[in-house]
Amino acid sequence: MALHLKETFRKMWRSLRLVTINRELLVFGVFLLVAIAFWFIQTFKEQASTTVKFKMELVGVPKNIVITSHIPDTVTVVVKGRGFDVIDYLSKADTRVLKVDFSTLEKENGVVVIDNPVWNRILTDKLGRSLSFTSINPSTLEIFYSSGSHKYVNVVFGGQVTVDNKHVFSSVTMQPTYVEVVAPPAILDTLTTISTEPARYDNLTDTLRQKVALAPPPGVKCVPDSINATICVDLFAKKTMTVPIFTVNTPEDKVLRTFPLETQVSFRVSSAQYNTIKESDFVVVADYNDTRPGEHKCPLILRSQPKGVSDVKLTPRKVDYLIEESVE
Repeated sequence: MALHLKETFRKMWRSLRLVTINRELLVFGVFLLVAIAFWFIQTFKEQASTTVKFKMELVGVPKNIVITSHIPDTVTVVVKGRGFDVIDYLSKADTRVLKVDFSTLEKENGVVVIDNPVWNRILTDKLGRSLSFTSINPSTLEIFYSSGSHKYVNVVFGGQVTVDNKHVFSSVTMQPTYVEVVAPPAILDTLTTISTEPARYDNLTDTLRQKVALAPPPGVKCVPDSINATICVDLFAKKTMTVPIFTVNTPEDKVLRTFPLETQVSFRVSSAQYNTIKESDFVVVADYNDTRPGEHKCPLILRSQPKGVSDVKLTPRKVDYLIEESVE
């Protein structure tokens, strides 16, 4: 009986200790929650900043106006205010869209400039009195527009082409060869060509057909904005031709004679052009101004050559000459 009472007492004592411990944990937990809540309240009362990406929309553009420059899809703004106000603002569904009214912007010579004063006005209306902004990217934005000024200009190839040692770069054909460009009059008046993007095409061994984007200057819109380019590559062939030597800059009372009267011109050319190249496509000259007393040889100069040929070499590079008095 005594043992039973002793065991019963022990169980009651353990239960009492557990109740005491649980009560202490409960009290600690309550104080911890109160402290955390107090910390959050104090924190959100203080100034806080966060980075917000706004989707940009340009509105109020008249139907007769064409925007000719790229407008960024988003702008990044550092927003500042009390923590509660920042959270409340970001919780609203329409806060991430920044509408810029074109009709309210100052216009001059086909361009409007959105700088810090303009951003300040736009964002003050957007953020309200409780929030402000410390920075925005881009800080300055130029928007070019046209009220209908346009013209057609030729397209030029702006890429770089290299081939292996068995081939030769022949030509580039583009379709279309010209495009319509829309721009403010001040830009349009000076625009004569539009270049493709400066892409590289290395070690080509065959003809390449490629859609290539155009690279208009700022403020210019192209229609279409890309062209189809055919970069022609062909196997090269070596060819040698005999070309006459012409003399230049000879005084009226002198006659410059070269020995020989002709030179060998060797070059590389595509097999497609091989039979189209003629001797008259090359102009090789001996210049009287390159002659020197006591010297017996005059260097030859290649004045012109046909398009599509490369590695042009003259044999010989120098020729004997004789200067005589003119009989006339």
